[in-house]
Amino acid sequence: MGENGKRPAVRLKELLGLSKSGAGGADCDPLIRRITTDSRDVEKGALFIAVEGYKESGSRYIEDAVRKGAVAVVTEKTRDRIGAVPPGVAVCRTDNARREVLLISRAFFGFPSNDMTLIGVTGTNGKTTFTYLLEKILQEAGLAPGVIGTVSYRYAGVERKADNTTPDPLVIQSFLHGMREGKTSHCIIEVSSHALAMERVLPSDFDLAVFTNLSQDHLDFHRTMEEYFEAKSRLFTGLSPESVAVLNTDDEYGRRLVRMAKGTVVTYGTGPSAAVRGGVQNLSLSGSEFSINGVGFRTRLIGMHNIFNILAAAAAAERLGVDADTVRRAVERFENVPGRFERVGEESDIHVFVDYAHTPDALQKLLDAAGALKTGRIITVFGCGGDRDRTKRPLMGGVVEKGSDVAIVTSDNPRTENPLAIIEDIKKGLLRTNHIVVPDRKSAIYRAIEMAMPDDIVLIAGKGHEDYQILGQKKIHFDDREVALEALRKRGR
Repeated sequence: MGENGKRPAVRLKELLGLSKSGAGGADCDPLIRRITTDSRDVEKGALFIAVEGYKESGSRYIEDAVRKGAVAVVTEKTRDRIGAVPPGVAVCRTDNARREVLLISRAFFGFPSNDMTLIGVTGTNGKTTFTYLLEKILQEAGLAPGVIGTVSYRYAGVERKADNTTPDPLVIQSFLHGMREGKTSHCIIEVSSHALAMERVLPSDFDLAVFTNLSQDHLDFHRTMEEYFEAKSRLFTGLSPESVAVLNTDDEYGRRLVRMAKGTVVTYGTGPSAAVRGGVQNLSLSGSEFSINGVGFRTRLIGMHNIFNILAAAAAAERLGVDADTVRRAVERFENVPGRFERVGEESDIHVFVDYAHTPDALQKLLDAAGALKTGRIITVFGCGGDRDRTKRPLMGGVVEKGSDVAIVTSDNPRTENPLAIIEDIKKGLLRTNHIVVPDRKSAIYRAIEMAMPDDIVLIAGKGHEDYQILGQKKIHFDDREVALEALRKRGR
């Protein structure tokens, strides 16, 4: 259930009333000591919420949950359709069990987000970098931020490696409860389109919401770009009138959100209409020089896409009451984000970077950044994840082949798909002769570093901070950064 997941027991009917739940019909009023959607986690005194999932139905596990001590059940089924449940177990029916998890967990943990400033960031790319930047700015201002994001969930010395970009509501609310206990002042949450579509968060809880950009991704789940945008837009259309929406107006979808967002709108970008406007002076492999509303900044972060991430963080910080000098000081002291254009082996005669880019647009931005700085060649190692949007695979192949001097096609996280079949999908977008196929990822990274000449840039894209590879149903240890360092040491012998 996350950190600090325990709290005093509460009567079921009081809990349902506090949560403004749509569940009803309970014929008894037991004490609830725990909430779970997983029958394996049931303890005596638990409320089991049977979520109807995309792959299987939670109602199948109601009897198992009751045997283990569940005293109440929330389900979309009627009592006569869920098997043998003793009369002393409260059964509450609802039309939307997934939403009940959100509403009830907020109430169970005492609405923890009410006691801190809650900030959400959504978009295809840039979310993680934004959270690290704003976290640094708030720390520089003497505040106590926490983060729930792709790399980790963290606050006040507590850190847990992330399972999902946006975890389920029980984990979120449990962590927020822990953050409140730890005197956290602000919480920054990466809000994925899946989380919005599956109601893992309540948009009206957010005091400030940020939009980075939108480009093709997750069409295996959303089917069309318009559905993908609609999911993202829920964060902004569901804000309260007192909240703030920080929007990138260099992005066409950001401009659409200006007309749709509730609350106060603050814009950022490089165009003349942006309220927080950036201008670029110099981009290099050692960092960037730019301005925000005419004030000069320096950063160790590389590439134009990171200027946008800084603009978003600066715009949010301003609305949160942080002064411009503090923002500039934090940006200049900021070093890097794990797995985001992260340099490996700085002493080498070649420039090796690991990046999380795994969409056509993210790869394009990565290659544009590298292309603007190169003095030698660009060699890019990349693959595509299995059991995910297949339509982006040839697009990614075309982007990498066009933007690289050498493209090395390899495996990413194939999951339950055949890695060679994924590579065949990628090859449909390869129209030139500057690519090679090396299916084993370790061999592909070694090949790139072995063939590189002084001043070449080697980009290893797709996995970033991840320290694993998913083969079938199995996770094995695999870190692009570790493999790249091994290859660099071998090259240096």
